[in-house]
Parts: sequence; C-alpha cells; structure tokens
Amino acid sequence: MPNKALKIIIADTHLPKLIQLEKSLNRLGYFKILPVQHFDDLRALNHELLEPFDVIIANKALTLGNPTHSNLLWQSLRRFNYALLYDDEKTLLDDDSMRRVMARIDPPSPWECLKDLTWIKFRSDHRPGCSCQRLTCP
Repeated sequence: MPNKALKIIIADTHLPKLIQLEKSLNRLGYFKILPVQHFDDLRALNHELLEPFDVIIANKALTLGNPTHSNLLWQSLRRFNYALLYDDEKTLLDDDSMRRVMARIDPPSPWECLKDLTWIKFRSDHRPGCSCQRLTCP
C-alpha cells in the first residue's frame, strides 16, 4: 500500500506529459502531487519556509540551455529525498516504469503478501480466568 503522505513534484514543460505522469501516479495510489510546468515555479518552491517535498520527477529540458537554471536545479535537489531526472526523448515513463520507480522509492510492506490470505479465527467458548469445567462458560 502506498505511503499516502509522500509529497511529489512533477516538473515538465509539456502539459500532456505532466497529466500523463500525474494520472499514472494516481493509479498507483499517490495523490499529493504538484505538477509544475515552468522553472520559475519550481524555484519558488525551493524557499526554506515551505515544507519540503519528498520526491521530484523532472524533465531535464526545464534547464536546457540555461546554466543558471541548471545550477539552481542541482542546488534544490538536495532538499528532496528522491529525485528522478529524465530526458523526454530517451526515457519512456509509462505506468509500468512509474510502478517500478515508485517501488524503489516507497517499497511495499513486507506484510503486503499476507493481505490476500484467508484468515481463520477460532472461537474459544472458554473465557480466560474462568475455572469452570464445562465446554461453555455462563
């Protein structure tokens, strides 16, 4: 079961890609997602008074051609626990790849495999601390 408190930023200049990534994360159970389309918005989120985000998934094209933006992005990445920078032309981020990425970031509980088991609870008619000899206590 996904960590519902995980806060994720998606940064991409292409709106359809932002929507696709957000829907993919929603299908995986993550809903605290902030899509960002411009670098200036991402820079504003780097303020120290704001509560930090846990994960950033960003397209490298946000900083393309601007060394100042590249330096600011690398400095802001220190505030995140996890960062995934991708190249839109070389990286395919579909539902399956997002599932694998999020499994590394937010691993499932070791008890997850037990959720599908049928549990049987045996009913005991004998109350603890009762000294009666009958099968059922009054």
